[in-house]
Amino acid sequence: MTDRNPLIAFGLLLFAICYLATVAAWLAAQGKYAEALGFGGITTGLVGVLGTFRPKSSVTIDQPANKPVPVEEQP
Repeated sequence: MTDRNPLIAFGLLLFAICYLATVAAWLAAQGKYAEALGFGGITTGLVGVLGTFRPKSSVTIDQPANKPVPVEEQP
């Protein structure tokens, strides 16, 4: 699995949420409230899944706080 796969999944999930919310709004405008409520529930579930995406790794610094990291200056 590459670093792009979570980004692609995130984008597709956002697209699915927007699509389902649009379908739910259209169904509600047609007077099909039960179906619109179902699509709204599905959309809410996908928003919950969206909240599970986390950054893959975090940066850790092994250097003590009182000892700065040596840096070379560029000419």
